[in-house]
Amino acid sequence: MTDGNDTNDDGLRFTRRSLLAGLGTVGVASVGAGLGTTALFSDEELFEDNELRAGALNMRVTVDNVAHSTPIVRDNTTITPSDTADGQEVTISVADLKPGDWLILEWNPEVIANPGYVRITSVDEDYSNVEGGTPESESETASPGDLGDAILSTVWQSWDNLNSSRQYLGGLDATTDLNDSGLSGYETPDMDGVTGGGAHYTTLNEAHSVYESGVLLRDASTGEPLVIGANSDAAWFYQLLELPREVGNEIQGDEVTFTLRFDAEQVRNNPTPFDGA
Repeated sequence: MTDGNDTNDDGLRFTRRSLLAGLGTVGVASVGAGLGTTALFSDEELFEDNELRAGALNMRVTVDNVAHSTPIVRDNTTITPSDTADGQEVTISVADLKPGDWLILEWNPEVIANPGYVRITSVDEDYSNVEGGTPESESETASPGDLGDAILSTVWQSWDNLNSSRQYLGGLDATTDLNDSGLSGYETPDMDGVTGGGAHYTTLNEAHSVYESGVLLRDASTGEPLVIGANSDAAWFYQLLELPREVGNEIQGDEVTFTLRFDAEQVRNNPTPFDGA
């Protein structure tokens, strides 16, 4: 410090002498505050029971057979009316399908506690397509079976639940359309899965080949990963399984089994979900 005037950052000017005098005055005042009393000033501020807690993420998935070609298809399906996987497995079994039969499964994944992204995988090691019995009318006996190449499996964004017809399905998902046609509403396919509007529905075998590597649920309008839960929109989608009327006797007794696994990851701090980082 110099003997001249010093300037601080606020522009106020002090000399060395006036600064020392000011400090002395403070000292006198502090002594005077304690005269004539034996009390001691004290103060205490507490920040008690501080806690750090990890967040939580929970998913449950409900499936329901919401529409079907005949009551027999409904009666032969194990989920009646619906079932929920929440920490345990759920098995969907449809028995005694015949040419012309169809059913719609409504899937509703929910993410609880924190918003999340959801991915669906058809588990490869659990997928099987086996030949059934050998009735006299069936000429083929070799494995694999024919049902996986005969039954069509498509995914739709919406369904008018005021009407039990598959005609009210809307928004064919590109993952189950080999032509990526952008078909807005259901059209009856031929035996090969081709419709008048140019869509080409996937068979169950073809759908499995797409979903076995995992498919992320995305927003239909933006294409961005869909945020589910924590005040975000819930997610529903519809899977149509249909067996064209033209299918022959080669499918008799055949059986297809598959496992769909739903995985959830948190949205926060996760710009690229399911990238393995």
